[in-house]
Amino acid sequence: MICKNCKAEYNDDSLYFCIGCGTMLKNPTTGEIVKENLADFPDEEIENTPTEEITDFSDSIDDTTDDTANEAVLPPPIQEESPVYSPETEIPPITETADDTPKYQDSFSEPEHKWDSFPPPEQDSTNAPTAVEKNAPVKTGAGRLTGAFFVSLLAGIFLFAACVLFSLKLGFNGDNLHESILNMETWSVINAEYNGMSISDNLYYDADFDKATHGFADKTEFALYMAKSDFTDFCAEKVQQYADYILDGKGEEPTVTENEIVDFFMGNHEIAKETFGYDMLTADYNSIRSSLADKGIDEKFSVSKIGWDMKFRLENVKYILSYLTLGIITGAAVLLLIWVVFIVNHKGSHVLGFIGNTLAYSGLAAILTAIAVSAGAALTYTATGDFLCYLSSTLLLPSAIYCACIGFTLFVAGIIIKKVKKNLKIKAKIRQAVNR
Repeated sequence: MICKNCKAEYNDDSLYFCIGCGTMLKNPTTGEIVKENLADFPDEEIENTPTEEITDFSDSIDDTTDDTANEAVLPPPIQEESPVYSPETEIPPITETADDTPKYQDSFSEPEHKWDSFPPPEQDSTNAPTAVEKNAPVKTGAGRLTGAFFVSLLAGIFLFAACVLFSLKLGFNGDNLHESILNMETWSVINAEYNGMSISDNLYYDADFDKATHGFADKTEFALYMAKSDFTDFCAEKVQQYADYILDGKGEEPTVTENEIVDFFMGNHEIAKETFGYDMLTADYNSIRSSLADKGIDEKFSVSKIGWDMKFRLENVKYILSYLTLGIITGAAVLLLIWVVFIVNHKGSHVLGFIGNTLAYSGLAAILTAIAVSAGAALTYTATGDFLCYLSSTLLLPSAIYCACIGFTLFVAGIIIKKVKKNLKIKAKIRQAVNR
């Protein structure tokens, strides 16, 4: 028999199934041969009884029986149990030989098609996963870009704040302020406006200087006396004390006492005698001391009173300008920029764009702030004559220079990063054009 499915040939007609592919050759229940599964099934009818061969017994037929003369007589079937094989086993049938030694059928040969050589079942094309193009760009949604914009804007604010505070930390200290006061123009300080009057007139009336000199000194002569004295040195020393206490917490709370002002007048006794034409006595200086005490000079120029008028405790400035605060603010800016990287899914062009813009615009804001503090305050003082504007433009000049330098560095770094992004974008377009 030849299996129609796998073309395996068998000499044993008692097989019910093909050993190679498991196709049914004979019906195990009825014993009938399944013709449609055989490749070489003969046209003549074959008996359903399982036999190994068909023997012709026509010579032994009695000639007297006419109706059976030409009929082939088959011997009784051999009562032999044939094992039923299933596709799960590959053990060939064993037959007995003359020497009672079991051996495998000689007719068994490995089928052309092995069990593991069958083609895999075809997949339904409708359920097959769609292949994603490897080089297809993944676009970042508008929502993510909007969120990244606001996060980068917040990072820029923190970065700008860190730039300004660090500049104040470097430039706004006692030593720098002391040098700035010494470099001030004396007449600018004396004529600077404070509480609606010049510094000279304020001190003249608070000390009742005309009374102490018995009318020998008027406001003009007193202003001339102040210009000849070491008034700027006195102011520089006091400003350094204020700065050391407010910015670094050094020393006790500073103020300007009546005794310090009287000591200043006594230290310039010869200049007063030359200017007023009057030799001031100890009683005159005590009179100045009493007048200043009555005006509450000690309390008026204390750090606590100044902070109360400003609605802000000046002692807290040292915490704002501490390195710990600067580190926290700078770290917050860096973390926000890292967050931007994750928001845009690490897309290089977007990452470079947001970081470049953050650095560039925060640096530009720092530069503009430095210009406004220095030049703007100076122009305001020129227009109004306000002493605070003049003081701001002078004392904050070192900090403004530091702020401008740091801002310029951030601005240049941002521009460089934006240029890198632009170049990468151009190269990507060229690469896409070449791949097409």
